[in-house]
Amino acid sequence: MVKLKYLVAGFLCSVMCSNVLAQFELSFDNEQYQKALWMTTRFYGAQRMGEGVNWLVATHEANNVSNQIQFDRSKFVKGKSYLKDADGDYDLTGGWFDCGDFVLFGQTFFYSSYMLLLGYSAFPEGYPDFYSEDYHGYIDSDDYTWEGGKGEPDGIPDILNEVKYATDYILKAVRDNRTFYYQKGDGDMDHKVWCTSTVKSAIPIKLGGEADGTRPISKATGYVTAMASQASAALAVMARVYAKYDEDYAAACLEKAKVACEFVENTAKGTTTAPQYPVGDRYIHDMVAMYAELYKTTKDSKYLKKAEENCSWMDNRKEYNYNYTLCYDHREDLAAYAMASIGSESSYGEKALKVLKFYADTMYIPSSGYFLNKLPGKDWRGGEPWGVLRFPANQAFVCALYDKLTGEDKLSQYIYTTVDYLMGHNGNNFSYIVGFGDKYPAYSHHRNLYRVDLNDLEKEQAKLPKIDDNYKFAQLGYLVGGSRNNGEYKDDVNNYSGTEGGIDYNAGLVGALAYINSKVNPVNIDVASPEAIASALGCVISPNPVQDYLNIYFDEKSAEKVTIEVIDMMGSVHVSEEVYGKSSHSINLEELSKGIYLVRVISGGESYTKQIVKK
Repeated sequence: MVKLKYLVAGFLCSVMCSNVLAQFELSFDNEQYQKALWMTTRFYGAQRMGEGVNWLVATHEANNVSNQIQFDRSKFVKGKSYLKDADGDYDLTGGWFDCGDFVLFGQTFFYSSYMLLLGYSAFPEGYPDFYSEDYHGYIDSDDYTWEGGKGEPDGIPDILNEVKYATDYILKAVRDNRTFYYQKGDGDMDHKVWCTSTVKSAIPIKLGGEADGTRPISKATGYVTAMASQASAALAVMARVYAKYDEDYAAACLEKAKVACEFVENTAKGTTTAPQYPVGDRYIHDMVAMYAELYKTTKDSKYLKKAEENCSWMDNRKEYNYNYTLCYDHREDLAAYAMASIGSESSYGEKALKVLKFYADTMYIPSSGYFLNKLPGKDWRGGEPWGVLRFPANQAFVCALYDKLTGEDKLSQYIYTTVDYLMGHNGNNFSYIVGFGDKYPAYSHHRNLYRVDLNDLEKEQAKLPKIDDNYKFAQLGYLVGGSRNNGEYKDDVNNYSGTEGGIDYNAGLVGALAYINSKVNPVNIDVASPEAIASALGCVISPNPVQDYLNIYFDEKSAEKVTIEVIDMMGSVHVSEEVYGKSSHSINLEELSKGIYLVRVISGGESYTKQIVKK
């Protein structure tokens, strides 16, 4: 057996960029920026639906369900939710909830997936590996804190583990070049009962569950141009960044990215909206991003040509000066970055950089200070804008992308001041990231966080546990909407515009935090991929998917003990076998239930883990 000679992925470089501290004193020590990124990244694992492990409710027993909830215990599956999502016999399980709700809203889901992947592609040195895809270190130890350090790295940056759960679903959502699934669930039904996602799945469809069938699935054959373009762009980026970890998966992402592109081209253009997420009829910018990402992945000039054909809005400032901030309904910034990153290969490379510069240096920079510029006015009720703090987070991310393209090495004061404000360096020393710092939201609007099944929140909110340092799930990493004025934030679970967050809220903050960490806590990206580890261990696992026998081949007979484990996504070990002096070994999986599993090969203190599908 060949022993592994590579460094463990995710170890942090000890050398810090000296020019950063030469400029100014950071508000937090370096570890706190690591912690904030870890929390805001792991947050996405608390949004998982389907078979995958949701660390927040993985151990929820549902022993105190309100008698008013039409709960069918026979339909309850511990740790899992919405296992019936399908269109006939076509499987549509997986993906992320949004906010504290249990609906997959396409308006934010596809946008957030692309945003997160864009951040990784720009700042890979900023994204560490602290835990595994199935969170077994935290779940097994019953310690979900940063300080406990119970996460077990798996050789893949945490952000890619999280976003892969999204792209796994996008591969399903893009069924073919005429069929696209953009939403799962109904917001009005979902809001009728306050309970955890696992309990919600075991109540009737009319109350947001699936006890009596499959909840509503929104299928489009046109008029979802923006979402389908974002799906294609996300898959195209994933195909580039994940190839070093799994070439087959990367190839599958690229293939479906092309299919999504065909959907955009072959179906009626337009925008389908949802009551909870009204959006404008904008999609040209998303098409530009899609074509640009496909070109960067394939180097096929036809995609570049199509991107340029949709870039005329960059020729006139009036066309791109929308006087607003990057968000799920204004995505021009992302298109500008995608084209600018192509550079001189495109006739629009220089113009796109000019557009991005306008956003970063003019639109988002206040005349004085470094926080809150170009924000929306009052919301539809005449009150505080909904989710106001997502906007400065996104502004900081755009400025980071611009600095990336211009080669700016110095840490931007605008970016770090904005992020520091969100982390708690403000007039009230109040962090808007749930679980971070000494003072943070104790009553954020997120149903799974409290792990209670109450039915009527407004009448029973006093029964919620207070989210403080004594609560083991406190470090949720949830950026709440906050308030325009720091002193006016109302920490009330029913203050939806202020205490609710979303997958899109976190997306910009994760990217901005990764930018900061790439400067002060850079990771070594020249590490062994899982495939390189497998090569070093001398093993190949096939077939995948598997129906009966799984085969593990070694390039030479093992002179030492090799342990092979098959583990489900809840962390339970179904098979554990030891092998001595063999060049191959077969494991009978016929009796194993269908689903996703991890195969772990351990030898000489080194291990290799591969995800498989049991048919």
